[in-house]
Amino acid sequence: MSAPLMITLYTLINGLTRNIYQVLFNLYLKNLGYNNEIVGTIMSYNLWGGAILGLLIGFLADKFGRKKVILFTQIFIVIFGIWRLFPTSFLSLYITSFLYGGFNVTSRILSNVFLVDYTHYGNRAKFFGLNFGTVMFTGVIGNALGGMLGDLFGFKSIMILAMLLRIFALVPIWSLKENTRRSNIKIKLTGYQKKVFAYYLFSTMSVGFGAGLFIHFGNVIFYDLFSMSATLIGFVLALAQFGTSLGATFSHKLGKKFGAAKLLLISHFSVPILILLMAFIREPVSFTSIYIARFTIMNMVNPIFSTLILSFLPSNILASTSGLNNFVNNAMRGVAAILFANITRTLNGYWVIFLISSIFYLANALVTLQFYKHINGRDKKLYSN
Repeated sequence: MSAPLMITLYTLINGLTRNIYQVLFNLYLKNLGYNNEIVGTIMSYNLWGGAILGLLIGFLADKFGRKKVILFTQIFIVIFGIWRLFPTSFLSLYITSFLYGGFNVTSRILSNVFLVDYTHYGNRAKFFGLNFGTVMFTGVIGNALGGMLGDLFGFKSIMILAMLLRIFALVPIWSLKENTRRSNIKIKLTGYQKKVFAYYLFSTMSVGFGAGLFIHFGNVIFYDLFSMSATLIGFVLALAQFGTSLGATFSHKLGKKFGAAKLLLISHFSVPILILLMAFIREPVSFTSIYIARFTIMNMVNPIFSTLILSFLPSNILASTSGLNNFVNNAMRGVAAILFANITRTLNGYWVIFLISSIFYLANALVTLQFYKHINGRDKKLYSN
């Protein structure tokens, strides 16, 4: 099996077990009696852990190798993922959530960097699309299966099982032969690379805050607004990720036909409109349809976004760059999670959340427009195959 496919297999196993756990965790907290303020605070600690430790993980991966870091951190994901299911106090729950979130970002930071190492310009977009499509496919199965099994056998037991099975994601990584060459040469970015880097961080900042206001609380939102069961919530989230999985898997074909940067631009301008609609619509079917459409349209172009950014930056700083980007992303989401906790103390707070989110997504769309003008056809070489 080729290296890109082994990385995708790692994504498959890791994603299935992570999503089974993830779809149940907030509902588990709600069943324990924690209100939205506490749930939001726990999520904030989780995201800040991802921000701070993710920055260190990116640096260590560039210095010592991606493979070693993944093998090391996966063990701690399992340990802290299980530990925080047995809270003895708020402090213990906050600390274990911080550490779980910190180690849990490893796959997100390093999988795309790994793919850059083992692909070239001609096939990179295809494998990025396949890998991200797999991420979303695992969400489809994981959310649906997690919700159903949680209702049947109990949230805690299914989450413990999911964490234990997650260790098997290391099998394809263990057999991967990593390029161990490391460079200590100081990198100087060109003017164009500096603009790409700036766009990368600003886009992450605006989307991170806009998404952080609600995306991590999809299960709580559907529970609060429509009193949905865990099974039905899992089905809705799975449907959203199924559409994204299809779109992402074939995103390289769409990018080749319409232009990668143009497709990114269209997506980023469509999403703020859909989020604004979510602020005012409370009919369950309509709201759910818009939620799914927003999720699909925004996330199906993620492989295009990653391909455009990572292909134009120096290869020996990619993990550090991804770690820094992850820091910005999780820091913004961590702040937004606290805002969610405070604004949604009543159901009337949800329209405010979606209104603020739409403004930040619009800011991202406007910056993407500038990036589209700046890239000036350079994206064509990424779609030669």
